[in-house]
Amino acid sequence: MIIGLRSKMSKDIIWTFTVQMMIMVCAFVVTKLLSNRLSVEDFGQYNLIKRSVQVLSFMMLAGVGIALPRYIPLYQKGEQQKPIVPLLTAALIYIIGITLIICFVCGVFGDRMHLIILGEKGNDSLFVIALAYAFILAMAQFVFAYYRGTGNFKWYNATQLSIQMAIILPLVFLPVLTSKSVFFSWLIITTLLVGVYMGREWFIRKKAHFTMASVKTELKTIVKYSSGRLLADFFLFSLSAFPLIYIGNTQGLQSTAYYSVGITFVTMVTPLYSFMGIILLPYVSESIANRELHQANHFVNKLAAGYIASALFITAVIYVFVRFLTLFFFSDSYLVTTDLSRIMILSILPQSLYLLYRNPIDAVSVIPYNTIILGICLIALVVAFYLSTTLTQMAWAYLAISVLQGVLSWATWHLIKNSHQA
Repeated sequence: MIIGLRSKMSKDIIWTFTVQMMIMVCAFVVTKLLSNRLSVEDFGQYNLIKRSVQVLSFMMLAGVGIALPRYIPLYQKGEQQKPIVPLLTAALIYIIGITLIICFVCGVFGDRMHLIILGEKGNDSLFVIALAYAFILAMAQFVFAYYRGTGNFKWYNATQLSIQMAIILPLVFLPVLTSKSVFFSWLIITTLLVGVYMGREWFIRKKAHFTMASVKTELKTIVKYSSGRLLADFFLFSLSAFPLIYIGNTQGLQSTAYYSVGITFVTMVTPLYSFMGIILLPYVSESIANRELHQANHFVNKLAAGYIASALFITAVIYVFVRFLTLFFFSDSYLVTTDLSRIMILSILPQSLYLLYRNPIDAVSVIPYNTIILGICLIALVVAFYLSTTLTQMAWAYLAISVLQGVLSWATWHLIKNSHQA
């Protein structure tokens, strides 16, 4: 069992790493096209909406992106195997319910939410597009989580890559780009692709028989496990979205655009580290089902050393060549952000460690430790930004919170895995 697991995991790692590198290149292309075709103010609004949509989409996903990769392996590989269709149905109902609540709240606090998400009031059509795009991104993550849970990493990576490549097309062929045209075209493209993927899986499993009683039981399981993770997803993306929302509301869209350059460098690199966590969650869950947690712990320790070495190298390269990279990925209008970016890219190392440990933590424990960690970090970030008066101070605050995030995740993993093995 262990040999077979290692062999499949090695193939999944190679495949996932390769595709995630391609996705990162696509992200580079998207950033380059938008930074050159949008004005500085429009690029600032684009980044504000993008981060806000990410927060909303993961709130709508409501922790299901973690729940499915944990429970599907347990149901399929555990001592008492269970069908997964009721679990998938319950997860979908849960997502739709949370989404309706979020949309209701956004409607009640319309003017305030307009300002937070768009950086301006009165643009109702763009606001609706942003909410719709957030929901379809949540559904895309639902599909990705399903593939992770079933161990089908080829489809997991292929579906992500196809969506990422498809959203480049309107950036090339649309004659005029605005925030509205960008997000509306992405909404249409992503909806079509997600519809195809979900339709395919429904066709494969349409003969599965289940009762509403089983769905109700699984809904309780999803709510119990995911409710705490709902806040974790909100906290996680708020850590990158809050700085832009705060700066956009206090210093304007131009400052938002300048600050977003440093965050973009970080978020371009961190997917290289999140991909291993993507694989670790279902494998650690399977290790728990097979009572082989010590194997997973050994592998996590090995990865930690590799993460530290590679993160230090990547950080050094970006730090030295930051002016060239800013000009290459953005434009000469953003060269003034060099000092800010040098501070913020130092957060790559602590964030890489967080991305390594967060999935094993969720696999081992039902208690939402990541929610607690991220909640502490978000509160600290809000306080630090409130006390900061310049973009440089805010950049140092971002770095400090990233260090806190990495340290707390490392300590939490070692505490809970020791207690689990005891």
